[in-house]
Amino acid sequence: MNKTEHTDILIVGQGLAGTLLSYHLLKRKIAHMVVDIPKAGSASRAAAGLINPIVVKRITRTWQADTFQPYAHTLYSELEQFLATHFYYPMPINKIYGKDDEQFWNHRLQKEGLEEYLSYEAKTDLHEGIHQPYGYGTIHRCARLDMGTLLDSYRQFLKGENLLLEADLNDDDVQLTEEGVQWKHIKAGRIIFCRGSFDSKSRFFNHLKWNNTKGELLDVEIPDLHLPSILSKGVFVMPVGANRFKIGATYAHHWEGLAPTEDKLEELMNKWKIISDLPLSITQQITGIRPTLADRRPVLSLLEKHPQVGLFNGLGSRGGLMAPYLAKQLAGQIG
Repeated sequence: MNKTEHTDILIVGQGLAGTLLSYHLLKRKIAHMVVDIPKAGSASRAAAGLINPIVVKRITRTWQADTFQPYAHTLYSELEQFLATHFYYPMPINKIYGKDDEQFWNHRLQKEGLEEYLSYEAKTDLHEGIHQPYGYGTIHRCARLDMGTLLDSYRQFLKGENLLLEADLNDDDVQLTEEGVQWKHIKAGRIIFCRGSFDSKSRFFNHLKWNNTKGELLDVEIPDLHLPSILSKGVFVMPVGANRFKIGATYAHHWEGLAPTEDKLEELMNKWKIISDLPLSITQQITGIRPTLADRRPVLSLLEKHPQVGLFNGLGSRGGLMAPYLAKQLAGQIG
């Protein structure tokens, strides 16, 4: 029988949300532990890690972009130093223009005051294998987050500090007490769930209006393509190493199972062919379930009736941008 352990906060899930919440609690010297076991369908593990503060279709800031973007840049750079590893790669997005896009971008730049985010004047100096009849514009303050390296490095840190419990927590085993919560041999003041789409099935959060989406993307090799930045036209093409790229992503509101689908593969390949005729080889087709609420806003709160239970979730496709600042806010709230 395990000896009872006490901690202030028990975090369930070590995706991006749980990882960054743990880091902020650590900075505040708040005792905590993380319970996690990797699962298929994890959005953090499947995510390409694209950080983009602009809604490309409408050419407007994403929600709270002026707050989220600079803080994300600062925190990821700081976390790289802390973990002594490299996972954050600032790089622009070059959006390949359609016929009237340059004029539209100029209009939106002036109206929305987007000078620090956009360069609208069309350029045509992309790789010769890229179709660019109308040129391209550039979105600044973007980045690629190597999610696997970040999560794996932080996991090793947690293990080294004896802060990680590798287990699959069943919500039915969580007991609410006057002092907080108890799960197996762990007693905590609070439990914060950070399990992405898996929390939509939790008895604690079935009152929320979940609207999860399934996403698919491709890992590919394109020997003849050399890109210093991310491309965008219908899909993104993100460089991740020598001749290696990610192409994505798709959205599905209804699906059967986590397996990759032929129709989404065809969708991604058709969009690639609009961008380029360069031959590529597919090394992997990846799927994940994005945790999203009906109002498309993240959730970071404690239950009204049970304030010892909290949720950090609903980050959708912009978790890399939003999570650093939101994790800081939640750590301040529960600490």
